[in-house]
Amino acid sequence: MYFRSKVFQWIKNYFEKMKNIKIPQYNETVKIKGRANVREIAEIMREVARTESKKQYIENLSKNLCISIAEPSYTAFRLCNFAFNTATFEPDENGVQVIKTPAALIRTKKGNCVDYTVLISSLAHAAGIPVIIKVVAIGNSENYGHVYPIVNGYPCDVVPYQRQDGTEHLYRTGNEIVYPTEKEYNKYFLLEL
Repeated sequence: MYFRSKVFQWIKNYFEKMKNIKIPQYNETVKIKGRANVREIAEIMREVARTESKKQYIENLSKNLCISIAEPSYTAFRLCNFAFNTATFEPDENGVQVIKTPAALIRTKKGNCVDYTVLISSLAHAAGIPVIIKVVAIGNSENYGHVYPIVNGYPCDVVPYQRQDGTEHLYRTGNEIVYPTEKEYNKYFLLEL
């Protein structure tokens, strides 16, 4: 019982601290219409994450999330949990690639793997934690359709079952649904933040 009350007190304190962080009013996004090169999109994501990591609201969020390079698995867990609870999955409209800033994701409460990657990468980079952006093709596909950050060696895939277009890349074996694993990402490339 004592442990449970301590956990609830910690959660209450955490949300009180988060209320004090001022999220900018703007909802900045980068929209890329038409066919864009996947590597170019990843480069833009990296630049958005680098730029946002220097902003005061990201530095404050990073501090309040208590992330640290000294605790890599805990940090990865905290970042994934924060991103997962910040927004729900929403695919981009057909033919348009949208890259939201963390402020836009937090304000709209909707995004996809690209937006989660930018949010997590910005927060980790602000804390001085190494980040790699991993862009993957799944299963038998030759097309890149998913992205997630690797924070200090730990994958932070908030929506491991969703492609950017909203389709799921799950498959079935009998009655069982199987989620993709690292070895099923048949094609990928990495970008260091």
